[in-house]
Order: sequence, then C-alpha cells, then structure tokens
Amino acid sequence: MSSEDIIKLVFEDSKDVRTILGHLEAGNLHEAILKHGISMKRFLYLDYKGENDQEIVNYILDYEFNRNIELASQEELEELGEFEYEYLPEKIREANKVISKMGYGLFSYPTFSDFYALFIDKLENKTKLLQIEFPIDEGIPSKEKFIQYYS
Repeated sequence: MSSEDIIKLVFEDSKDVRTILGHLEAGNLHEAILKHGISMKRFLYLDYKGENDQEIVNYILDYEFNRNIELASQEELEELGEFEYEYLPEKIREANKVISKMGYGLFSYPTFSDFYALFIDKLENKTKLLQIEFPIDEGIPSKEKFIQYYS
C-alpha cells in the first residue's frame, strides 16, 4: 500500500494528504501522520492513565459537529461520559459499542509512548487500517506497529 493510500485511509481530506506528503521527514510516514493528526486535532491524544473530564465524549461530539452526523444519542454519550474504567482501552471499547451502530469506530494510532492517539474512522476501512504496519525500530513489539481497534 502506498504512502498516499495509507494517508487517505486515516484522513478524508485530500488537503491533508498533500500536507502530510509535503512534510515527510526522511521518509517517516508514521511520524508525519501522527504530527499532522495531533496538530489538526484529528487525533485525540490521551495519557495511558485515562481522560481528564470527558475527552472521548467531547471528541465524538466535535467529530459529529464537524461532519454534521450523529454517531450516538445524547443519552448514550452521557452514559459513556459516566463510564468508570481502570484502563483506557476499556473506555475505548465502550465508545466503540456506542458508535459502531452508526458504522464508525474509535481506533488507536501507534505512538510508542505512554499516550494514546485516537481517531474516528468508518468501520468499512477497519480491515485495511488494521493491516497497516509501520516499518519502525526493531525494538518495538510487533503489535505496537499497527493501528488497533478495541472491541
């Protein structure tokens, strides 16, 4: 899969594709996508310990507003906001239970740190997204080189 194809899976806008391709530093596609996703607030960047307030719910609300769609009812989002969890993947699973009904999922982009970079995408892209392996440092566990979906 080409760099352009990978970027198109994560970002919907062709402007994003051009910007990322124009900023590839030493061919590091993974890093260029991560930096762009965070700077454009396309990725939700969370500490592994969890959220402050209701960051995932607010991220979903922003996504809905920016695309004029509804991924979850107000009641579902309130329940998600009140969900108690010990580890962040538990909350991501709950978010996916809610938004998957509308054909969307919350994915985790590899960061190789104590942070999660989360993004929403259509579930029709799930298989392709989960197959992308970023060719990075050999010391990184294999599983960590892939986009993840918690279900």
